Amino acid sequence: MRILLICLVILFPYAAQAAKFEIFQSKYQPLKLAWIINASPEDAATSNLIRNVVRHDLESSQSFVVLNPLSFLADSKQTESRIDYSDWRIIGADILAIAHLHRDADGWKVYVEVHDPFRNKVLSRITLEHSGKILRPLAHQIANHIYHAATGIVGYFNSHILYVRKHGDKADLIYMDQDGANRQAVGRNFTLLLSPDWSPDNRLVALNTYVGNRPRLETFNLSSGKRSAFGTFPGLNSTPEWSPDGRFIAATLSYTGNAEIHIFNTRTRKWRQLTHNPAIDTTPTWSPDGKWIAFTSDRGGSPQIYRIRISDGQVQRISTNGPYNTSPAWSPAGDRIALITRKGWEYALATMRLDGSDVRYLVTSGRIESPAWSPNAQMLLFSKEVKGIRKVYRVPGWGGKAQAITTPAEDASDPAWSH
Repeated sequence: MRILLICLVILFPYAAQAAKFEIFQSKYQPLKLAWIINASPEDAATSNLIRNVVRHDLESSQSFVVLNPLSFLADSKQTESRIDYSDWRIIGADILAIAHLHRDADGWKVYVEVHDPFRNKVLSRITLEHSGKILRPLAHQIANHIYHAATGIVGYFNSHILYVRKHGDKADLIYMDQDGANRQAVGRNFTLLLSPDWSPDNRLVALNTYVGNRPRLETFNLSSGKRSAFGTFPGLNSTPEWSPDGRFIAATLSYTGNAEIHIFNTRTRKWRQLTHNPAIDTTPTWSPDGKWIAFTSDRGGSPQIYRIRISDGQVQRISTNGPYNTSPAWSPAGDRIALITRKGWEYALATMRLDGSDVRYLVTSGRIESPAWSPNAQMLLFSKEVKGIRKVYRVPGWGGKAQAITTPAEDASDPAWSH
């Protein structure tokens, strides 16, 4: 978050000196997936679209490698009548997924079956229905089902992403499907735009912008484009984040003379101060149960991650590794916190347990900011600036390769994942 960096840059000036990291890689090996879709010849274009979207979804998760159909010992038509698991074991398929696509008067029906050839077992069977003309959502449903059947984890392929695109002295709020499709500007020409955060029902976005050269907090309606201010205090109004139930928004305010965490009640539209410390307290993030807020504070002499219990204000320090830990993002699974840290003079994206242990460095080099979790807690978004150019990336939280999801032609930052 830029507000955080502005607050703390005096304490820790950036330097370009490189440092060596041990980048965390789990022992997980991507599942080898045989993926087949059966459809009538007149529906070939539709089946090709669905085949490619499902393949991209599953491979981009880095949990699957989709096998080349040329390696299959059985063709798609044979799978409609009989499945011989030995045919799929020979080519090393850990998972066999088959979709049977049909069109009727009401739209589309897809019968999906997922098999484990090495255990001679059907993992799941389901029928999906779709009446819309745009078929990408149906493909994402299929990918979600295969992902869940194979891993036991709910999929995220029907989710969406927001990020900030800066141009000149203005910024746009950009929306896209998680796979990069349907990319569009939903809010244009903001005077500074930072820290967008989806409401739990995905209808509103809380964000930090400027009006009349003064920072303010707003909600932005994604359907109507309506903007409504809820934080217009003197000084900082920054880093908003919705509570899991949507009743509150935590943010950083400094009108009291010091940067503190405050909570806004969306029903009564009243604020209350949560932290009370002469240090800088900023970047709040809620626990999934809504009982705690983690935040960054330099109350111990350097930027570190703390958490505060909402009910009684009890504060605990979480981060214990290194002199610089900022920008916490609490995993939807509740068991880990993502953060921006440093070793030596190099920034890194990392995750840690709630007691500060088991720090896993995922990405390093460049100025890294704004971690955000996927709704199933398996992937992380972040922005990174290298040689003056910012892009948004994603990387598996369990360790994998960081992949850019924005183009070199745009200055992209502050990503946020829908719920």
